[in-house]
Amino acid sequence: MKNIKLITLTIILSSISLIGFSQGKGYQQRFIDDEKIQAEKVAFITEKVNLTVDEAQQFWPVYNEFNEKTSTLFDEERSIHRDIRANCEIISEKDLTTKLDRMVEINQEKAILENEYHQKYKKIIPIQKVAKLYQADKDFRKHLLHKYKGPRGQ
Repeated sequence: MKNIKLITLTIILSSISLIGFSQGKGYQQRFIDDEKIQAEKVAFITEKVNLTVDEAQQFWPVYNEFNEKTSTLFDEERSIHRDIRANCEIISEKDLTTKLDRMVEINQEKAILENEYHQKYKKIIPIQKVAKLYQADKDFRKHLLHKYKGPRGQ
């Protein structure tokens, strides 16, 4: 089992290196960083949740699909936040209402997606592993914050 995880991680990291060398310099660094983080996340969650090979094969496409959909919503939400923060005093009341209403809709859409994918996860992996997944997801975000921003106060 550990050999399979090690082989999978080695293949992923090797692929990242090869892809990185074929890209331009500016794009290369960002692409490698995103790919490294994704590979690290896969390894981290796979280990913490203790996914079997069969579970991982079914789980990761569904998990990645969820992340793609929520990422789009987060990007839109972030864009609205920035626009409001930068232009709150000059945005018309009508436009501000539209933007705030859209933010509420985005939160509703995220909640619907979370429920939909929670149901899908339960069909793929045991409920105990679903609970471990949610915890591993939070732990990974904390891990990234400490890794790239350092501890608070620095």
